[in-house]
Amino acid sequence: MHAGETVLDKISRECLIRQNLKDIPFVHYFSNDFMERNTQYFCIEDFMKSIGVFDINTLEQVDQDSWDSIVNQTTVFKDWNEMLNDAGSEYYQLHMQKGLAI
Repeated sequence: MHAGETVLDKISRECLIRQNLKDIPFVHYFSNDFMERNTQYFCIEDFMKSIGVFDINTLEQVDQDSWDSIVNQTTVFKDWNEMLNDAGSEYYQLHMQKGLAI
């Protein structure tokens, strides 16, 4: 917690960060299951926070080489592009299966 911050303040700050991250379009591709199987993180929000991304503005400022390096070190993927592609493929397959089952 930050100096002078109450537990309620911390919870509110965390909720705001999570809401801001949900505004980033690709975030919904990364289920908690996907993250647990392929990374050291429980959820995509935890991953994003670990690299300093808290909203769309900080996302735009992230150095791609640093991001790729973190992905390589903390996931089963060699870089962000591979992680994003795999998550997108899995998301598509899961939703296609549901769509075909209707």
